[in-house]
Amino acid sequence: MSTMDDETQAIISGALADLRDLVARINTLGLFSANETFDEISIRNAVYMLVPYVMGDVQLRVRTLENEERMEQIMKAMISFKSFTRLLDDYQVIPSDDKKLHAAPLPADRSKLREVKIAQYKAEKAVRSSVQNLMSRGNPAASTQEPSTDFDLVSSLLSSTSSDHDQDEDEIREIIKAVLKLFWIQAIGHLSNIEKEVEILKSAPPSDRSSGPPNPSSSTKDEAWKIDMPTGGSLLDKHGKPLRPFTILPSTAGDRARFQAGVFGPDHRLPTMTIDEYLEEERKRGNIITGGGEASFNAPTSKEILQEASEMDGTLGGDEKSEQKRKEEEEWAMYTEANPKGMGNTMNRG
Repeated sequence: MSTMDDETQAIISGALADLRDLVARINTLGLFSANETFDEISIRNAVYMLVPYVMGDVQLRVRTLENEERMEQIMKAMISFKSFTRLLDDYQVIPSDDKKLHAAPLPADRSKLREVKIAQYKAEKAVRSSVQNLMSRGNPAASTQEPSTDFDLVSSLLSSTSSDHDQDEDEIREIIKAVLKLFWIQAIGHLSNIEKEVEILKSAPPSDRSSGPPNPSSSTKDEAWKIDMPTGGSLLDKHGKPLRPFTILPSTAGDRARFQAGVFGPDHRLPTMTIDEYLEEERKRGNIITGGGEASFNAPTSKEILQEASEMDGTLGGDEKSEQKRKEEEEWAMYTEANPKGMGNTMNRG
């Protein structure tokens, strides 16, 4: 049965509704906890670890007609697959060697990439064969008929965990672990394909939703750019002589007008201030050095300003500047006494 048939889509919609209800019940009951290991889970509960994978697989089978709808469906499937792989990571179901083989970034070299792909295919085939061998132990009839789909495999696994089944519990747990490993490998492949499809959908042109007749206003606008829009009356007289000036434009004038309208759009960064405003702002920030020139040459030095301020007798400021000038002169006298002239470089003397 094709997944594009209406009957199949009705089954898929019903399955998704049941799976959502099942996920809600699992979360309400708290079947899984990060504080326990895989061996501590009952085999009845361990089977429900497959629910996120099954939900993601069913989500990919939903029929879509537009790119936006397809993007929405594959993003939902991605969430389900990531939830499944995260759950197995929490219970440490997948060995580190398998993670390095299947979940590591693919090499850029084509020869190495081919080797990795072959190794992944052989590993998946070996896991699938191991699942079949394990299931045939407790049910010899299963060895003659391999499950055609993953859903058949889940169904047979559910029957193995039923209360009236006489198979050993450790064997069933081993089967469940092997199936989880197989579905984890397939989930990693689905996630890789989803990432590629997302990139394709993002680069795809927007879908044309208008299935009706073309809009006459658009063609009128294009025709208007081919020649100046007449303001009234005829453009030519009966002898073909122009009655007023006009400009003949190329047939691509409509494209040129559209490109021109896109110039300085909302995504362009236009100036927000004049040059004078920018320089004034930089001056306030102290990023512009001032001074120099004749004005700076004629300006008094700091010593001259201090000398002038200290001569203001009878004022508090004059007394403070006089005391400051006296300290500076005293410090300079002490420095010259400790460092007499000619004592700087004594290494090169003859």
